[in-house]
Amino acid sequence: MIIDRRKFLKISSLSLINFIVHNTNVWAEKDRYIKFHDVTKCIGCKRCMSACKRWNKLKLDRNEDLTDRETDLTGNTWVVVNLIRDQRNVENLFYIHWACQHCEKPACMGACPVSAIKQYLTGAVVIDENKCIGCRYCYQSCPYKIPRFDFEKRVSRKCTLCYDRIPRLKPACVEACPVSALDFGLRNEILSKVKPLLEKKDYYLLGEIEAGGTNFLTLLPSPPQNFGLVVAPPKTVNESFDKLRISSYGILTGLSFFIVFYLYSKVFKHDQN
Repeated sequence: MIIDRRKFLKISSLSLINFIVHNTNVWAEKDRYIKFHDVTKCIGCKRCMSACKRWNKLKLDRNEDLTDRETDLTGNTWVVVNLIRDQRNVENLFYIHWACQHCEKPACMGACPVSAIKQYLTGAVVIDENKCIGCRYCYQSCPYKIPRFDFEKRVSRKCTLCYDRIPRLKPACVEACPVSALDFGLRNEILSKVKPLLEKKDYYLLGEIEAGGTNFLTLLPSPPQNFGLVVAPPKTVNESFDKLRISSYGILTGLSFFIVFYLYSKVFKHDQN
């Protein structure tokens, strides 16, 4: 069969593109790192919270470390450890380490109008504070409502998965855990350790399918709904559509204010005349 030059170039180009895409995906899957938390091992010492603040130069709050009062994420607190009751068995209490889930298909990145959020091949989703304009669209689009606004710096902030330590060192929170309740490594290796536990007991692995999969997995003794945790749908939103939708809200809001002030100025001018 004779193939002319145009067909040959077309077939060659498509083959090359397919090869590059396929091998890039394989490489990314192979080298993606994840954080793992085993709730059944956590003792609530909160050393992970302190280590996170020290490494990221965040303000320390000793009251968070000394009590079991419920704390929430803020622009200055990127990791929290809360004592939560299992609603299925009210006698059981567990400490749950909570932070950015680092979704494989982050809705926050798709919604950011200035491309201030970047996803590294290692799996970390990071906000570039030098680019962030503080619009908070990332918070609105995130199914877990993780990015929080820092009122001093006027930017959104969250856990970075210590991307600046990988792979030389593990994240600061993981290194600080004294009972190995936190682990860090390649996704396939972590899953190979966890799967036998899921088969033996009625455990739930949060993050395996939620939001299209995340790079922070949490092993729970019962479904996340029993702990009041957010359960994101497996199917992620269309990033381009979500970006357009959220941006349009901002444009329409600004336009509404402009119309109101314009009409007010006309009425005020008419009254003066």
